[in-house]
This record gives sequence, structure tokens and C-alpha cells, in this order.
Amino acid sequence: MASCAGEEGVAPAIPPLRPSDQFHLFVSYSSVDAVWTHGLTGRLEAELPGLRVCLHERDFTPGRNVLENMAGCIQQSQKVLLVLSEDFVQSRWCLLEADLSLVGSCLERKPVLPVLLRPCRVPLHLSHLTYLEATDGRFYQKLVQLLCTPNQRLARPLALRSAPALYSGKALLTLDCINRDSLPSWKVGSFSTLAVPDPLKEVLEDPELYKRAVGILNGVRSPHCLLRYLGCRVLLAIVLLLLSVVLLFLPVIFGARQKQPFQRFLVISASVFFGPFFMILSINTLCWFRRSSKRTLRELACRVGEANLLLAPHSVLMGCETKNKLYFVYVLLGDCKRAFLGTPEGEAAFQEAILRFASSYACCLAHGHFPQWEEAAGGSGHLEVGLCFCQFVSLQLRRLGGQGGQVEPCVTV
Repeated sequence: MASCAGEEGVAPAIPPLRPSDQFHLFVSYSSVDAVWTHGLTGRLEAELPGLRVCLHERDFTPGRNVLENMAGCIQQSQKVLLVLSEDFVQSRWCLLEADLSLVGSCLERKPVLPVLLRPCRVPLHLSHLTYLEATDGRFYQKLVQLLCTPNQRLARPLALRSAPALYSGKALLTLDCINRDSLPSWKVGSFSTLAVPDPLKEVLEDPELYKRAVGILNGVRSPHCLLRYLGCRVLLAIVLLLLSVVLLFLPVIFGARQKQPFQRFLVISASVFFGPFFMILSINTLCWFRRSSKRTLRELACRVGEANLLLAPHSVLMGCETKNKLYFVYVLLGDCKRAFLGTPEGEAAFQEAILRFASSYACCLAHGHFPQWEEAAGGSGHLEVGLCFCQFVSLQLRRLGGQGGQVEPCVTV
């Protein structure tokens, strides 16, 4: 049996190739990550005698169909290495190679070894895989050990860690309110505080902190006015509209009968003033729900800001854009906070930014969409994918007509 790197005093050796195999390892990676990948494979080939690595630009057969090259090389390789990064998951060719390797894993028990080079949003069909972290100090030794282990002994490698990774900008949880399906449209939802949801337990170890944060939102009260019911709004609007019509025709009905000019003036004046007044009041009655919802959402946003002051030190932010749903995201704010501390306002500016903008920022992270992305396309921030918090705040202040210069530009760390 071939020797492994983990055995003391024995040089690492890889398992021999089967007659149907041509390569020990097929490597799938994005062209953006080519330099790092070539450095890794070059070191492996230099330190592991006889190791044969398949790289697409070197080992694909010229003139052959790309799909045939992919399928053939993966089938003829003992193991498959996926170099995961945001560029990888955005490449259709890389994802196709990953899909083909998964098919090989299912049909032939071919080990698939993902390496997390940079934090990324792992696609759902790859999220069940386990991975090695390129930033791990023992990454290379672990990889060599896996390459030296025969496939039949690599059913559940202990050196790997479950995916997906916890990275800055990751959406942790979408929390629906209690009885959301039966909740009236005018009522503010209540959220359970009995226990910390499982996706948050990894980052929020104190259950009381979660209860306090969510309890702040549960303090928002629903409107008690009768206008919250659609029937009451429609009925009152009809009555006011009829009154306005009657008042508009008042000069025609009574004005001609008044012989005194002063009395005729009073009738016409009352008609001109109260007719449009009741008509506007009728329209406002119909629009009451929209105005009330905006007020409620503004209050919710303020409460979410208060809750985020509790959650931000634990790298968690909460977002709310409706009355019955919350978003929780994991985001590292240390570098952004240092950017705020460099301004004259310092800590106060950071706290104010959390209160005003953390909720909408968390929603953008949860949806994976930043409407103002193009405005900051030339700047570098503290987040691998998307806008970091200080970039987002700076753009919001600029959009609102504030002084964007209050927040120092981000720097790459």
C-alpha cells in the first residue's frame, strides 16, 4: 500500500493509477485564480513524485469538444479538486465541471475535494460538500494527506469541515412572524423569542441578547383606528364624496333663491370651500392605510436600528422591510468601524449610522442586491462581494443630500 504523508519517517506517496485512469487529480478553477492554482499544482507535482495533475489549458485535447474534454478528463482522474471563489461560482464552465464531478462522485465514488480560496456564496447544489480552507495553516499538509489516501478509504475525510462557510456578508436567516398566514395586512407581526433559531446559534451564544433584540421590535403597536378596516374606509369616503357633491351644487339649489347679495355670497363661499375640502378628505380616507403603513415601517426601522446596536458587536445585523419578516446577516464591521473612528464624530457617527442605515444594509445583503452598486464600482471596500457598510452609508448620505465626506473612503485590507 502507498505511504501517506501522515506517517512519520516515510515520504509521501500517492496511490497508483488504475488502468482506466490517466490522472491522479483533475483541478477545476477560474482563470482569475490561475496564478494561485498553478503555484499549488506546481508544488504538488514537485514534491509528490509521479503525481499527474490535469489542468484544462495544458491537458485538454486540442480540437476536441470542450464538454467531451471535461467529461473525459474527470472520468479518467482519481480525484477532483474544486478551487472555490466568487469567480468560480460565477463561471458557467466551472460550475459545469463541478456538476460533472458530482456525477462521478455518485456513480464511481470519486472523491471531490473543494478548496475555499476566497469567501463566496456557494451554490445550493454544492453546499452539501465539505471543504478545505486555503487560509488554514495546515492546508497543504491536509491536502497531501488526502491525495495520498486511496479512494476507498476516503468516504468521510475527517480533515474537512462542513460547508457552507461563515463569511462576511452571509445571509443567516429569514425569520417570519408568528401566524403570518392569518395576520391582517394592517397588523404588525410578533416574532418568537422562546429560543435562538439554529442558524443564529453559531454567532449569538447568549439567548438573552437575541430575546432583547427581537423584543424591541415586538414593542411596536398596530393601529387601533377603525380606518384600518377597508369597509370603514370605503364607507366614510363615499359619505364624504357625496357631501362634497352636494356642496358643489349648493349655489345652484339655494343660491338663486337668495335675494340678498350677502346671503348669496355666503352660500357660494361655503360651496367653494367645503366642496373641495370634503372631496380631499374623501381621498385622504382612502389613502389612510398607505400613510399608516409608512409610519409603521418607519417606526419599525427605528426599532431595528436600536436592536442592531445590540447585535453589531457580535457581527450580526437585522433588516426589516415589511411588517412580518426579518432578515439576519453575518457581517464583520471592524474595518468599517475604524473608518468611522477616523472622522471627527468618531464613535457617535458609527452608532448613528447603525441606527439609520443598518436595517436597509442588512436587507441588501440578504437579497444580494445593492441598487447603488454602480456608483461605487471604482472603489474598494471591506467586503469580498458587494458594498461594505461604510461604502453603503456614504452612498446613502450622498443620495439623501447629506455630506458623504463624513465617512472616510474604504481601503482594501
